[in-house]
Amino acid sequence: MPSSTSFKKLLFTASDLDNEYSDCMFVNCTFNELHLGKINFDRCTFMQCNLSLCKMKATAWCDVKFLDCKMTGIEFTNCNNYTLSLSFSQCNLQYATFRGLNLQGTQFEGCQMQGADFSEANLKSAFFNNCDLATAIFSKTNLEKADFSTAFNFDINPVYNKLRQAIFSRSGLEGLLSDFEVIVVD
Repeated sequence: MPSSTSFKKLLFTASDLDNEYSDCMFVNCTFNELHLGKINFDRCTFMQCNLSLCKMKATAWCDVKFLDCKMTGIEFTNCNNYTLSLSFSQCNLQYATFRGLNLQGTQFEGCQMQGADFSEANLKSAFFNNCDLATAIFSKTNLEKADFSTAFNFDINPVYNKLRQAIFSRSGLEGLLSDFEVIVVD
């Protein structure tokens, strides 16, 4: 089990992967389209890595940070939901799938999240700072106390999502009303 190790500019294949990584740093590494099933990542950081289209059946992510990573189409849906603790900064999460996950308190900072699927996820107290959420899917999602005050391009139907004490800017109110065909003017 690698511990406190840095991996730089590596192209990982399925045979290169260990079952557990602790306190590791992955910099400019490629995991593109890999099945990361049953791997445990504990207190790891991924910086400028490509994890696009990865599958994660029973993958454990405990206190993992993603910085400036390409994660297009990544499927978090089947990862280990019990230890799940993630944060994202400046990541491309277009069409990422978070369906049904407990992402309570998750930080999303400056991320491209067009088409991401948050259906049935728990995003209570999550923070979407300066994130582009165009065509992101929110259906039966718990968004209580979530902060969307600097997020943009979102379309969230208050009828089908829990929004109690969620935070929105005045300019973002349009994203809550689009399903009602209400016209908002300045």
